[in-house]
Amino acid sequence: MANDFVHLNVHTEYSLLNNYNPIEKLIEKAKELNFKAMAITDYNNMYGVIDFYKRCKKNSIKPIIGCELTLSYSNNEFYNIILLAKNNLGYKNLCKLVSNLYVVENRNREFITFDELEKYSKNLILIVGSKRSFIRKCLYSEDILSAKNEILNFKSLFNREDLFLELNFHFEENDELMMNRYLEFANEVNIETVVTNDVHYLENTDFNLFKIARCISKGVLLSELKEDNFTQAEYFLKSEEEMLKIFSTLEDSMYNTKMIAQRCNVEFDFSTYHLPEYKVPDGVSTKEDYLHSLIIEGMKKRYENLTDEIKKRVNYEFSVINKMGFTDYFLIVWDFVNFAKKNKIPVGPGRGSGANSIVAYCLEITDIDPIEYDLIFERFLNPERVSMPDFDIDFCNERREEVIDYVIKKYGKNHVSQIITFGTMKPRAAVRDIGRVLGYKLSTVDKVAKLIPNNLDVTFKNALRDSLELKKLYDEDINIKKLINISEKFEKFHRHISIHAAGIVITKEELTEYIPLAKSGENIVTQFNMVELEELGLLKMDFLGLRTLTVIDDTIKLVKKNYNRDIDIEKISLNDKNVLNLFKTADTIGIFQFESTGMRLFLKDLKADNFDELVAANSLFRPGPMNQIPNYIKNKRNPSGIRYLDKRLEKYLKSTYGIIVYQEQVMQIARELAGYTWGQADNLRKAIGKKHMDIMEYNRKIFIYGLDNLDGSIKIKGCIRNGVDEKLAQNIFDLIVEFGNYAFNKSHSACYSLNAYRTAYLKYYYPLEYMVCLLNSVINYERQFFLYFQEIKRMGIKILLPSVNFSFYKISTENKCMRVGFSQIKGFNRLLAKDIIEARKAGKFKNFKEFLERLKDSKNMNLISIENLIKSGAFDEIEKNRIEILNSCETLFTQIVSKSKNELSGQLSLISSDFMQEKFVEYKNFSKDDTLEFEKDVLGFYISAHPLDSYKEYIKSKNSMKLIDLKVLDKGIYKVIVYVNSVKTRKSKKNKTLKIINVEDFSSSIELLNVKDLDINKGKIYEISVKVTVNSFGNTNFTIIDADEIYDIYIKKLYIKLDSLDYYTKKKLGEFSEKYNGENQVILYISSNHKTLKLENKFDLRNENLLVELEDNFGKDCFYIN
Repeated sequence: MANDFVHLNVHTEYSLLNNYNPIEKLIEKAKELNFKAMAITDYNNMYGVIDFYKRCKKNSIKPIIGCELTLSYSNNEFYNIILLAKNNLGYKNLCKLVSNLYVVENRNREFITFDELEKYSKNLILIVGSKRSFIRKCLYSEDILSAKNEILNFKSLFNREDLFLELNFHFEENDELMMNRYLEFANEVNIETVVTNDVHYLENTDFNLFKIARCISKGVLLSELKEDNFTQAEYFLKSEEEMLKIFSTLEDSMYNTKMIAQRCNVEFDFSTYHLPEYKVPDGVSTKEDYLHSLIIEGMKKRYENLTDEIKKRVNYEFSVINKMGFTDYFLIVWDFVNFAKKNKIPVGPGRGSGANSIVAYCLEITDIDPIEYDLIFERFLNPERVSMPDFDIDFCNERREEVIDYVIKKYGKNHVSQIITFGTMKPRAAVRDIGRVLGYKLSTVDKVAKLIPNNLDVTFKNALRDSLELKKLYDEDINIKKLINISEKFEKFHRHISIHAAGIVITKEELTEYIPLAKSGENIVTQFNMVELEELGLLKMDFLGLRTLTVIDDTIKLVKKNYNRDIDIEKISLNDKNVLNLFKTADTIGIFQFESTGMRLFLKDLKADNFDELVAANSLFRPGPMNQIPNYIKNKRNPSGIRYLDKRLEKYLKSTYGIIVYQEQVMQIARELAGYTWGQADNLRKAIGKKHMDIMEYNRKIFIYGLDNLDGSIKIKGCIRNGVDEKLAQNIFDLIVEFGNYAFNKSHSACYSLNAYRTAYLKYYYPLEYMVCLLNSVINYERQFFLYFQEIKRMGIKILLPSVNFSFYKISTENKCMRVGFSQIKGFNRLLAKDIIEARKAGKFKNFKEFLERLKDSKNMNLISIENLIKSGAFDEIEKNRIEILNSCETLFTQIVSKSKNELSGQLSLISSDFMQEKFVEYKNFSKDDTLEFEKDVLGFYISAHPLDSYKEYIKSKNSMKLIDLKVLDKGIYKVIVYVNSVKTRKSKKNKTLKIINVEDFSSSIELLNVKDLDINKGKIYEISVKVTVNSFGNTNFTIIDADEIYDIYIKKLYIKLDSLDYYTKKKLGEFSEKYNGENQVILYISSNHKTLKLENKFDLRNENLLVELEDNFGKDCFYIN
């Protein structure tokens, strides 16, 4: 009976914590056990179907596509059935049934109805009788009549050969009893039986892992898990011999598994595209004609002079698009981009390789001219490698949903869906999950988890290799070893589903003709991931929200509002010297992709002269190509020193000073020197990117020696047959490989550099409007907000505090100043801001009391909001003394607002109007320090001033490091001058108390570690030596080595009045400078000629002996300190 048994009830990890069956190991185990076929029957989903199918095919195992679904019964009861697809029609019906678990509205749980099963039962095999079935419930309670009625119902839907009673035996308490009843019942109702093992894990030794997975799902401890159905370690992938041993008397039932497998023949087609059809307007004969007319119209709009090169390129691309069957694709993309632009929804100039197409440029899908920037069409659409083109489109972040809604309305909600992604268990998360289930102390779990780096690609293996402390714990503590070993078993295990940030799929027929659907939150999503959808030939589009586009659009609108000036951002000159100078001087904070410290250092060295150099800079400033930055700059400064391996390389590498920067250059070199076609060159480019040595060596031979067709004709000429010396060809290929490994897509870099240039243009010509819109875009991102806020101060833009009479919810412009909005006030309600703005339409508020009276009916106002308004300075224009209104606030609020609310609710106030306070209690106003602290507390930042303002010159003279620059350094000891915001303590991994010092300067804020327990206090200013280190996980630590408090006296100046500057006086001043050398500036006023001089040497005013000697030598009234 060899190979007569097939597992038909198998749950994989895609059942999401309902088993322990990692799919890769499952297929490996099935192959090891010599299974020729196997089914996938995950609970109420088909998430893993494509993954399972491909892995089975790769391992010569026949995949059987199925699902275990929940069927609803009367009395609100739910039981399970198994369905297997006989063919592709059955697969489609299974997709519809599984989708109905989620997409049918007004269901509070996942189930299908009998009516739905009836509607979609064709070409499916039904297996009933699992431990979670209605049949088992009936037979267990000996309700034979109900069981028979159930079978009769199913027989009305399924042919006899498509209906089976499931037999399984797991040595549970009642298994023998139930087996006898099942066999007796099968004979009674004349139904075939089939053997399964209800597989939930790989080996019997995995029983504990299975229970742990279920505990994670249920949120209970392992010790608390109550299992009625799974008490024995028998639900694993048993071999045929093990199954035969259990069911030795049921050979027919065993054989039925093979017979069912033979009848299940679902085949996925990964070679056919299923693009939706674009409906052309009435009167247009074909979609090809319509696309061609749009291209010609756009070409005339894009180019004033239609050269032969342009026409030839357009015709070539158009013919390739039609030949490859992508006419609909281009029309679909053009249509929704056109919708966005017509509705003034900002669209990016391009992304990825789409800008390599002149057709896309003519259709205004992209804004980069591929001829001008030497971009190659085959990098986007290769006629020699059939694959779907891929336009990723950037839209305004705030209006992206409008475009998606348009697509849904155009193609129908049953044809458009968002795309699923799967959350997998990473080492840190696995340790926390497993530790919680096993009942480990939270402190122990936290300690282990924090020793694991939080990098995307981290594994337990490399964490134990790289962290000596983790390895030590692992080796010395048996409990921690157990925790890590078990957690490692769940590494990359599928845990939950979520939604792809940008992807949507659009189908020709209804979605469920191709794929099953699910639900993530309230959103319908595909059950297959983005890659699988593309493999099935479905149209996947990325609708990305780009904040920069929103900022650009908001700035243009604000400029129009402030100056009644229209800006056509698409027509600005790319050779504007003022804009380029921003990049030359690295004045690029707030400039898209050019604002990091490292990039600004690069820009200062580069001193870009044109837009092309910005494109190159954007490509070079990435891991890998960064190593070529010094060579690029050196060659730019000395072009005559560049040496090319072959003179033919110069025309392709001259623009990047002899350095291969772009993937397109790799393609150009292959075409020029080795005779590749553009399509073949793109294949080479892709092969280099994969970095497989065998593939690389194969391509090396072709590049050097060429490749012939079977008939002897030349397919690829190769370098040698093209006149290149063999050794030189070897060197050139090495060069291609070295640079090609990290060479970047030029079209993407050009498009994103254009975004950067446009933001720089706005920053230069409309700095106030641009920076206000930029700040509003990062209101919820503290680090970015702080950076841009400090940049606004540096730019000299005046900042106005919040104002009840002038502020809006967001930051706004006002009389060429920036007005802080209500959104920046801690805990402030957007609805209260709306109420304030509405109330002041009747006139500005005159005083605090009137403000409360006019807002007394607002349901959104509370005492804390009002107090924070006061602390922020929002009443400063109408009430000069913050402390007075703050101290009187609670009383007035109670009298006015609470009284109003009582009256509205029909209650009488116990406070007579005679006792209403008309005046504030008089107090001295807050000190400057108090005012600043309130601003920091409620706004998050210092606005009216900064604690370091008085120390600007001192800081400049010390040439200390800015905190924002400190953050990007790898290692070393650096001096910073900072203000201490807070001093806190926390426990280390070794249970030591650590002092964490939060400090800030004008550029940023940061946390420093005070391991030496130095005397550092909140509210003080210090010059601190900081040691920067980076651990093996890439985490940067900042440790205080030394700290000196900076006192007010440091910034004072010494003014000395002298009659004249004679020899004696000069000598004395020289002696003082040696004896009392310090930090304080000395200013001399010579009364005889009314001149003021600044001494080069500075004195130390902290030394009292200096003051004594000054008095002794020049007189008591000859000097003063200020």
